[in-house]
Amino acid sequence: MFEQVYSATQIRGDLTFLKYTIKKNQVQLIANTGLQKLIDDCEHYLGLQQVRQVEIKPITVLYMLVNSLKKLWLSDIDFTIQLRAMNTGQYEYGNADPNLQHFFKDFEFEIFSASQLIKNQIPIDLPQHTAGEDLQFADIDIQCKHPNTLNQVENNIRDFTARLNQNNRYGVFGLAVDDCLNYAERIIFTDNNDFEIYLKNKLAGSEPILEGLFRDNLARATRILGLYTTSTYFILINDNGLRLVRTTNSVFCFRPDRREINDSLYKQAYKVISTFNSHPTWLTIENQTLQSIS
Repeated sequence: MFEQVYSATQIRGDLTFLKYTIKKNQVQLIANTGLQKLIDDCEHYLGLQQVRQVEIKPITVLYMLVNSLKKLWLSDIDFTIQLRAMNTGQYEYGNADPNLQHFFKDFEFEIFSASQLIKNQIPIDLPQHTAGEDLQFADIDIQCKHPNTLNQVENNIRDFTARLNQNNRYGVFGLAVDDCLNYAERIIFTDNNDFEIYLKNKLAGSEPILEGLFRDNLARATRILGLYTTSTYFILINDNGLRLVRTTNSVFCFRPDRREINDSLYKQAYKVISTFNSHPTWLTIENQTLQSIS
């Protein structure tokens, strides 16, 4: 987990870098949505004499996005398609979009995932298309999804499994849960302890939901060898500034009855998911049934 608030000088520098990448990749911005709205809201913030908490939201998103883009840029990873796809949608993490579509958050999650894997020295490929899988590492395909509802998660897992079967590949599923599990149902806290209690209860409430997802969907998805999650949302602690918090977690799918899955595939998948949790939860699955969680 990390939190960040940063200075006006850094904000201007990051806006300059974001505009540089937009121009370099020939991104045609769309007014009042996606990247254009993020830029407009950040520039509006810089001109304020007094700041309301809601006006800090785009600044914290800018920080996270630019950090990810810089990592890809310095690693010579092309992200043109992903950047162009962020032209619609909102950055209101933890709240589903009213029209049930959001491309900004979808592709920010993809860019964040790629940057974290590169940071962990995993040589990923970021395909420059929007069909098929989002990331690839060796023999592992990675699909990144930011659903509004848990029903969407079930459909995403089925679709991913069907493509893996068709292509004779194995994969890891990335899931941003902040919207579908409503992590932003509360954002104001009296102190750090108040927030820690909320987060602990939120995680405890999410655990049976995710376990049901593993039991009912992931267990039958025989070509998925791991899953990682992120939750991203805004919090305000004791009027000390609005912050964007991102937590990550992961699970490993061990399928000992599937003799066609060799050790190399397992180890590649484990390397991916351990980027998001150094000690992933271990699922033992046999006969497409979840046998244990440890």
